[in-house]
Amino acid sequence: MMIRSPSGVQVGKTHISRKDILDALNQLENMTPEQAEILLNPADKQNVPKAVNLLQSLFDLAGKQINATPALVQCVRQIVFLIKVLSHFLFPFIKVNMSLSEQVRSLSTYAHLITALYLKHNMGFLTSALFADSQAIVKNIIFIVARLQLIDPDTRYFMLLEGTDRLEGVFSHARTHDHARNFDILQLAHKLSIGAEVNAIFERHPDLDRGHFRRNLVGAQGVDHINSKLWIGNVRVGDVDLEQEYFAGRDEANSLLIQQFGEDEKIDFDALFSNPDIDHL
Repeated sequence: MMIRSPSGVQVGKTHISRKDILDALNQLENMTPEQAEILLNPADKQNVPKAVNLLQSLFDLAGKQINATPALVQCVRQIVFLIKVLSHFLFPFIKVNMSLSEQVRSLSTYAHLITALYLKHNMGFLTSALFADSQAIVKNIIFIVARLQLIDPDTRYFMLLEGTDRLEGVFSHARTHDHARNFDILQLAHKLSIGAEVNAIFERHPDLDRGHFRRNLVGAQGVDHINSKLWIGNVRVGDVDLEQEYFAGRDEANSLLIQQFGEDEKIDFDALFSNPDIDHL
């Protein structure tokens, strides 16, 4: 929403506006001006595939030779960095070939990057709600991995199930029991009860749940719901070294900051977090 809004996003000394994003999208070979406008339309706030498609399209700008004015070239460089930051949060949920170790490292990189950018720009890069919510998601996932490692190291943990897919599954059952477009409170209660029972049956007998039909998600654009049966990467919790992946993410974050802004922008996270009252949140 910040990318699509007129207020834009601050990255370094560059303020990235909606027009800058539009100009950047128009640099892509397979992108028409009409398609770019549709991706930047802020009207449908719940259209997850469109939002994911927007981020993936902008990610394609990385390494691309831009034939434009120096101002746009510099702006695209900052946009690519912005998308790299966000992709470290997005990709662990949609790239089915990532292992759980790679997912944790990517989320750690994201957490350290936005911590550094908060110190640099305050809320000019992310709103307070987006900052706090996404940091809490990263913290929750890492804590769950640690807890599952103590309970049973052989557990396979599908990070994507931390979203609302199962809740939306109950909603879809309630909406598809019949062709009634509207129903009263009593009918809604009956529908939700039946939906919850259907989900419970699928949990007891997973072989009955066919899931989503799409079979190949590698390289797919605009991915939203993913069937965990299609996840390729190793997600066994016992194979994850949380401390190693967390600090690897910290190192990667600092490498990206140095590459983008210079050596002076490196953050001494050890000193920052030496204060017991300071953490990512």
